[in-house]
Amino acid sequence: MTEVAVGRRERKKNETKRRIFVVALELFNEKSFEATTVDEITERADVAKGTFFNYFPRKESILQYLSEEWLEQAEEAAADSHLAAADRLIALFGTAAAAYGENRALARLVVRVSMRQMCCPEPEGATHRLEQFFAEIYREGQARGEFRAEVGPHQAFGVLGAVFLGTLLWWVGASDDAIDPVARQLTLQEAVRRQLTIVFDGIRTRGEA
Repeated sequence: MTEVAVGRRERKKNETKRRIFVVALELFNEKSFEATTVDEITERADVAKGTFFNYFPRKESILQYLSEEWLEQAEEAAADSHLAAADRLIALFGTAAAAYGENRALARLVVRVSMRQMCCPEPEGATHRLEQFFAEIYREGQARGEFRAEVGPHQAFGVLGAVFLGTLLWWVGASDDAIDPVARQLTLQEAVRRQLTIVFDGIRTRGEA
């Protein structure tokens, strides 16, 4: 098979996967995640059921794929090595928060699946990937003297990740018509940035605070 043919085949596979993904999200929004069946997704996407399972082993895999897509956006936002490490890490979590914040109902579904992943993370899953990227930026910050030497990247990730997750759960847990008055004034991204800034004041070196 020629290189052109291989490229065309891969492009078609990616287009098919994307079509299944988009259709699934449309149905989740229309009917809810629980009420949507794989048969309905494949019928609207005009693919065989076996094709669906080639790309997504189970229905929850759609939400995992979405979570990974949001992570890619966050990584791009935090990629500028010229910025201070704290600013990059706030951008990392803040961009993820912005993605979650676009649709509270969809965010609830992703959180539900992600919680299982956090409890039993896959070796190369999104949670592991996020922690590795975080550690890379954090170590660069320590080398520059931005963060306290005695606070390691794993410990810092545990604290900052807990703040992010806690803020996310607070935000998605409120119903659209009965949301906390404070939450009504803030986007999820703004809330996450505020909370993380407080934590960073505690792990910065005295000269950086």
